[in-house]
Amino acid sequence: MNEPILSVKDLSKTFKLHGREDVKAVSNVTFELFPGETLGVIGESGSGKTTLVNLITGLLPATEGTVLLDGIEVTKCDGKSLRNVWKKLQVIFQTPTESFDPRRTLGDGICESMRNNGVSKTDAMSRARELLKLCGLPEEFVHRYPHEVSGGQCQRAAIARALAIEPKLLVCDEATSALDVTIQAEIIELLVKLRKELDMAILFICHDIALVQQFCDRVVVMYHGELVEEGIPDEVIAEPKNDYTQDLIDSIL
Repeated sequence: MNEPILSVKDLSKTFKLHGREDVKAVSNVTFELFPGETLGVIGESGSGKTTLVNLITGLLPATEGTVLLDGIEVTKCDGKSLRNVWKKLQVIFQTPTESFDPRRTLGDGICESMRNNGVSKTDAMSRARELLKLCGLPEEFVHRYPHEVSGGQCQRAAIARALAIEPKLLVCDEATSALDVTIQAEIIELLVKLRKELDMAILFICHDIALVQQFCDRVVVMYHGELVEEGIPDEVIAEPKNDYTQDLIDSIL
């Protein structure tokens, strides 16, 4: 069996608040994600999903536990060493425009990571055009500004930007929740295609269990910072073992 591309073990994050009780946002979370697999992480707002993403990407230091990404122990990285982490993973955010500087074109934004890794301006722009086409946009969108495109088009461009450095793991942090249902379906279809073509693992953070059922190979359920259930989406939905999971399912039926 393949080695996991991402291994999270006993991961915890406690926030110490001045004059108030400490808050444990993530508590002893353990899971693995394998190459080419899509793992859904579901839970309502405040369940710890965003903190988990920030720990996995190295944007927050862990209080306890480890995150291993393709052989790199993220939980021991800081400063320059985090650059090696970010070459292997990229994040797609909920609000597409957050991925781009509004004063620069989409092409400039897509080229940025390539230019930072020594690719010439000409080659980077050529690759940006290819990535836009791969993500279902006309290559002339390299000249468009974020405010000149729709939300769905901007999210496609954000995916193109994330693919520019050929990451092994794509983290989608509520990447479809700000889009209407039709555009949401198009973005999911694009991600399915890219996962197959690029053999890329996807960590899909979401609060919509129906969407996770449609898209993910496995799912983990978070509640108050803890991982309370794990399994194949169809099985988790058909026979949830946790009351909170049952409540999530009932909310969409």
